[in-house]
Amino acid sequence: MLKNVKIVAILLAGMTLSGAALAQTKVAVLNLQAAIMSTDAAKTKVNSLKTSSEYSKLQSSAESIRAELQKMAEDAKKNSVTWSDEQKTEYQRKMNFQRSDFETTVKKLRAMEAQVGQEIQASMGPKARDALDALIKEQKLDVVLDSNTAYYVSPSVDLTEAVVKRMNAAK
Repeated sequence: MLKNVKIVAILLAGMTLSGAALAQTKVAVLNLQAAIMSTDAAKTKVNSLKTSSEYSKLQSSAESIRAELQKMAEDAKKNSVTWSDEQKTEYQRKMNFQRSDFETTVKKLRAMEAQVGQEIQASMGPKARDALDALIKEQKLDVVLDSNTAYYVSPSVDLTEAVVKRMNAAK
């Protein structure tokens, strides 16, 4: 019995000490990718892409193809009852070509966006790390976690906006 009391006392002392150690551990979270993409420089580069002639031309093409597809679908719904099987097959083939053109155009747009995003991440990653290192030092943080892996994040421990402000100020 006395042995069990000693074990419980040791466990309680250990839990108290580990709780005190946890209370002193300063933890923060950061979404590094969101921080980088929220900077003024990143927004400028993304805006530059979206206003480029190549991107605009592809976007207009995608919208045009989508409108044509919608028109074709409405036409087929309205008139297919009177079409022969050959007409239905031919119309479906045309719609499949249009759909393929639309998907290809959208893939090109997404590839352009991904390329710019990767360039932004690569060029601004060191600046983001410098901003984060400065915040870690200033706030005397012990642990910084990726905010995407946390189940719950209080806005008071999220460093993302602070990193954005530092990166924008550093230019």
